[in-house]
Amino acid sequence: MFPPIASRDSIVSDDVNPLTEAYGDVAIYDEPIDDDPLYEGPIVVHANGWIALEGNRLLSPSAIHHIDIYDDEVTESGADRDDSGDGRADGRE
Repeated sequence: MFPPIASRDSIVSDDVNPLTEAYGDVAIYDEPIDDDPLYEGPIVVHANGWIALEGNRLLSPSAIHHIDIYDDEVTESGADRDDSGDGRADGRE
């Protein structure tokens, strides 16, 4: 009959919430060594530290060692970021 006193839903949608930050291209690592990322792709960082992944999955801040953000990263030659691990955009050794 009466509306609930409290709700789990925010009165501000995530699209306009100033306390969230969205990134389109990141790599999340669970260890200090950058050998194998825990996750790669787009994320949304919420104000409480939780990370929203694709598929409505959440990642706890305690499970993360660090995040590398590659949004708008372009090398001097104009190529996109390097994933080969050798530091060269063209993959040459």
